[in-house]
Amino acid sequence: MKFQKWIQEHRNHITALSAVLIIFGFIGKFTGFVLFYNTALAIASIIAVIPIMIHAYQAVKFKVISIDLLVTIAVLGAFMIGEYKESAIVTFLFLFGSYLEQKTLTKTRESIKALTEMAPSTASVVQEDGTTEEVEINDVEEGDIVLVKTGGAIPVDGRVIDGKGYADEAAVTGESRQVVKIIGDNVFSGTILADGYVTIEATKVGDDTTFAKIIELVEEAQDTKSHAEKFIDRFSQYILQPFYLLRCLLV
Repeated sequence: MKFQKWIQEHRNHITALSAVLIIFGFIGKFTGFVLFYNTALAIASIIAVIPIMIHAYQAVKFKVISIDLLVTIAVLGAFMIGEYKESAIVTFLFLFGSYLEQKTLTKTRESIKALTEMAPSTASVVQEDGTTEEVEINDVEEGDIVLVKTGGAIPVDGRVIDGKGYADEAAVTGESRQVVKIIGDNVFSGTILADGYVTIEATKVGDDTTFAKIIELVEEAQDTKSHAEKFIDRFSQYILQPFYLLRCLLV
């Protein structure tokens, strides 16, 4: 378990080391050191296939035939017939692809975090006597009257009932220009009142706001596989199994 954990923690380092060995191997080939070329690519193959084999093994334990298993079998086959170049390049490209995927997921999570941080945590609710009280955003209810001043974040979806201002709605609509808001106009949670002041009657609060729905959709898109990915998973589950069996029989 410790070895597997160490391998996964140093997966990116293994990818980089594999790339270095491949580069040095080709340098050896072009300078006439064929033995060094084969040795470097063989070592690169062995090093890079280890994290792939670990993933394949973990998937097989749960009776799942993954793409890692397919790559492992292909690499071992290439290695057995002495095609070190193919095995080294395949393993490197697979690990590098996983690295790019992880970077994309990390960037997506950071974007979601940034969106979440844009949502205001409090709101200035107008009381019956005309005074305002700063309350937690979760305590705001539909029908409450909310005051937003210059530079403030609009905490709810609602309708302007008093005042005038210019809202930056880029986070919700993508509109780069500020939009003028007057009595009767709709405003959205998560947008910024760049200038002016408005009094808003809340029509949607909390998780029902447009901004909250956008964050929810982004999170769902991150966790949901595309139709192509689902098809590949089904293909690998049912179609590739006979090929694995055939290969084992041939070997």
